[in-house]
Amino acid sequence: MHRWSMLLLALLACAAHAEEELRPKWELGAGIGSQTLADYRGSTHYSTQFLPIPYIAYRGDFLRADDKGFRGRFIKTDQVELNVSLAGSLNGDSDDNPLREGMPELHPAGEVGPTLDFNLSGDDFSEGWSLRLPIRGVYTIDFDDWKISNIGYLINPQFTYESLDWNGWNGSLDLGFLYGSKKYHDYYYSVDQEFVTPERTFYKARSGYSGSYFNFSMTKRQGRWWYGGYIRYDNLRGATFEDSPLVETNHYFTLALGVAYVFSQSRIQVLSAH
Repeated sequence: MHRWSMLLLALLACAAHAEEELRPKWELGAGIGSQTLADYRGSTHYSTQFLPIPYIAYRGDFLRADDKGFRGRFIKTDQVELNVSLAGSLNGDSDDNPLREGMPELHPAGEVGPTLDFNLSGDDFSEGWSLRLPIRGVYTIDFDDWKISNIGYLINPQFTYESLDWNGWNGSLDLGFLYGSKKYHDYYYSVDQEFVTPERTFYKARSGYSGSYFNFSMTKRQGRWWYGGYIRYDNLRGATFEDSPLVETNHYFTLALGVAYVFSQSRIQVLSAH
């Protein structure tokens, strides 16, 4: 079962308001979440999973774990940030995908790399529009053998709007574009000669445009309870791998919901907007 993409939901971990206020320096909790997603972008084979999720929040001067994931901030001003960040890649459970029958299983994946962010409208990055320019290496995780392998990299420019507030719910919007390396597209969309069938032709993917996406997420903190979720839509029209025999559709949807309880928090309070 692919677990990594559920961590995306777990790392929507905290901000309920944009304005600065005193908050615990760190918080730990646990909960449960569900996700509905396809085996990979371009597949029509969907599954719904229910998984335990961690709740992690850390509000240090350099290291942060919050609604944008884990990151280390090398440059931090109200207008420009340079971070090293972690993210998850969206994978479902490809074990019984009919289109990939006989092919290697797709393992869960994580991303790590630098991101340069520019504030476009708000007083700081906790509100308004920003432009984020991450470049991340992508690594698969084989939980059977506990093996980590690099499968290339992704460039992911995105426009983000922060601090949509509806009755205590904090929302954010992301509009992004993906560009993948040849090795990354190979992993998901190439068909080597040994896996060719009458219905599945030989195909070698190449680097380039990997589609666009829209993501809407909402979180709410009420006492020690945290609620969150997101919905994401990807469009693969024009992607360099669009003609792969493993691509069935140009549309991809993901939905995730979760609830967690914070069971431990720091006595030290820090001033934080997110």
